[in-house]
Amino acid sequence: MKLLLMLLSCIGFIENSIAQDNPLNEPKKRDDYFYVAPVDLFLNTIQLGYEKRLKNHNTIALFGGFKMSKKDEIINRLGGSGELQYRINLLYNKEALSSVARKYSTFAYFAPFVQYKYEDIKDNIVGDVLKTENTFVNSGFGGLGFGCRLTALENRFCFNLYAGGGLRYSDVNGNKKYADFLQVGYTGIAPKISFQIGIAF
Repeated sequence: MKLLLMLLSCIGFIENSIAQDNPLNEPKKRDDYFYVAPVDLFLNTIQLGYEKRLKNHNTIALFGGFKMSKKDEIINRLGGSGELQYRINLLYNKEALSSVARKYSTFAYFAPFVQYKYEDIKDNIVGDVLKTENTFVNSGFGGLGFGCRLTALENRFCFNLYAGGGLRYSDVNGNKKYADFLQVGYTGIAPKISFQIGIAF
């Protein structure tokens, strides 16, 4: 009887060890991420993104945005943007935060980026005759930043925070007030902060 109990205990221990080491119990690693930027919605901008894991454990991320704002019963601002980031993995091939939280993973990275933005701005000028002044802005933005992507719920839900800065150059054809700092036509050193939420598949 003692021998049988010892044998059953050994079998139970081995099965438990195999179950813990079985990769089927680990959340699935996912290579594709789809993002939306919720904060930009308050700025009348829809920005979507796609991120793809590469074989070297880095990723490449593409973002596109569309803006349409109304003011004084006219479409005051109409524009779009595109951005490319190459995200270099700072954690190499590490996926799990800890052995306790195996259903969550993190991806810390630094990423150079390039961005292009275009905007067509219409302003009503009140006078003897109501006139509309058009301003066209083309801008390029490049620099470097750091970010972190966290995933949860079996690596299906994710959110990404990115902060950095770089040099922006803008060509403003029209009202030069849009060339001021924090305006779309600003030229000079500028910060960059973004927050996205998304799904992995």
